Amino acid sequence: MATVTENDLKEIKDLITAQSVQMANMQSQLMDFQTQITDLKVSVGKIEATLQTQQLYLQKVPDLVEKVGELKNWKQVGLIIVTAMISSVMSGTIGGAIGWLIRGSKFNP
Repeated sequence: MATVTENDLKEIKDLITAQSVQMANMQSQLMDFQTQITDLKVSVGKIEATLQTQQLYLQKVPDLVEKVGELKNWKQVGLIIVTAMISSVMSGTIGGAIGWLIRGSKFNP
């Protein structure tokens, strides 16, 4: 059996130290990942709550369409014009795109 020298013991000690540092770094990264996963779970919960709120509004759309269909023609036209004006004011540049589509997709400088 070969004798163990001081250099061999120092090399083994250095390897053990390096492995300990790597383990500490990996543990730190794992904690960071767990924090990120927790943050993502919170974000997903908020998104689900928002979608549930929006779902209530989407369920009302068929009723509104039916009510608009029951109106007389002149009321429908007026309602469509008012809705288009409000949406173009609220949407800014999208309103310009809507007007462009209504004009027949022609560019008029």
